[in-house]
Amino acid sequence: MNDTVICVAIADDHNLFREGLKLIIEGDQGLHLVLESSNGQELLDAIEGMKHKPDVVLLDLKMPVKDGIETTRELKAEYPEIGVLILTMLDQDDYILHLLDMGANGYLLKNSSATEVQTAIRTVVEKDFYFNQHVSSVMLSGLRRKRKAPPALNNSSHITEREREVLELLCQENTTSEIAERLFVSVRTVETHRKHLMEKLGAKNTAGIVYRAVKEGLLE
Repeated sequence: MNDTVICVAIADDHNLFREGLKLIIEGDQGLHLVLESSNGQELLDAIEGMKHKPDVVLLDLKMPVKDGIETTRELKAEYPEIGVLILTMLDQDDYILHLLDMGANGYLLKNSSATEVQTAIRTVVEKDFYFNQHVSSVMLSGLRRKRKAPPALNNSSHITEREREVLELLCQENTTSEIAERLFVSVRTVETHRKHLMEKLGAKNTAGIVYRAVKEGLLE
């Protein structure tokens, strides 16, 4: 298989919806379905035995045995390199914000188009997160509305000017190589700044950096 092909896993307890997702994935030559499961525990057990782990998991929230929330928690703890893309009927701000806070790389509703699902999978691999207009709106309105105190970083270390530049470019959905080109630095330097931002903001990945940046008021 071509190294550029993105390996995808599915966890959803509805057979009909899984069949639809399979067709969406198989309809894109750059995507390859490597695993389908009916609940979170089945997914985790299967991934544990795989030599080549999936790049992205499409994860439902309401499932028997182990739901999507607990599965996300365990996936991010055991396999932080795997992108988690929530795909659910639950269109509630609290769910969206909670899953992003846990480290999910994106959140889609099940009425999303096939094209958006394909785009979201690719974007999670390329940029480490996919926030569509709806999720971005929830983040901006919900978090800012709930903030009661002046923003302050949890970490006592302040974000440097260069880290702030990297943060702004990350939030504009630039890839690591694009940021390096914009700032005239190496990719390794950008990765170092990204690591420092994760530590200072208490984030698990780039999606978490963006989420925490909004939460702490760093984008205002």
